[in-house]
Amino acid sequence: ARLPLALADSPLAASKLEPFLRDIDAARVAPIIGPEALHGTSLALAVDALLLPRRNGWSVLLPLRPPSGDRLRALDAEALRATLAGSGALLIDLKTELDKLYAHYLDEARLLSLGGFVAIVGLLGATLRSPRRVLQVIVPLLLAVLLVTAALRLAGVRLQLLHLVGMLLIVAVGSNYALFFDRLGGRLAGEPRTVASMLIAALTTAIGFGTLATSQVPVLQALGITVGPGAILALLLSACFAQPTPQA
Repeated sequence: ARLPLALADSPLAASKLEPFLRDIDAARVAPIIGPEALHGTSLALAVDALLLPRRNGWSVLLPLRPPSGDRLRALDAEALRATLAGSGALLIDLKTELDKLYAHYLDEARLLSLGGFVAIVGLLGATLRSPRRVLQVIVPLLLAVLLVTAALRLAGVRLQLLHLVGMLLIVAVGSNYALFFDRLGGRLAGEPRTVASMLIAALTTAIGFGTLATSQVPVLQALGITVGPGAILALLLSACFAQPTPQA
């Protein structure tokens, strides 16, 4: 009945809309569409991802986005919660929740790393039985980590969990160099093969991780730019801190 009024100022002829009107009449008497009606269609996957069956009904997930003309402005989660208060709807701020989860995981990783560092210092103290020798091994590693961290920050790199993993690798690789120099003491000139082996090992590590630093994959790049220079710094600093071992 409203069709003639809608077409009053339109060049579209009413006869062109006959198939549309027939589809409307068929939809009015058709059964209600359920998820089973979409089985085998491309729409089924999207619907299944947004509908969660419950014992007493269904839960529907509705993604919220800013208006099309204001994509750069973030949604006000608190205002949305206030609007939905009492409606039974639950607002999940995915970004905030993921940020909290990541921050908790990063704090836990830092705590475990600190615990591992304390354990390493304890083992070195029990093995070397000399505070001076323990510092001789630990200080170069700490300086290598600090220098790499400072360089990354000055370069504008935002540190993340993978960089922490890279710093742990610096300590793991660099501890070998520091212990070698501690055992050699002042006899570097008398052990050319050992020194050459350490140089080759350090260069191999630096080349391997340096190649990763050029990768376009963020995971590999983060490890490469951290471990590559860190391994070389650990070797050089360990050599600088090496002192002759007192003879009995």
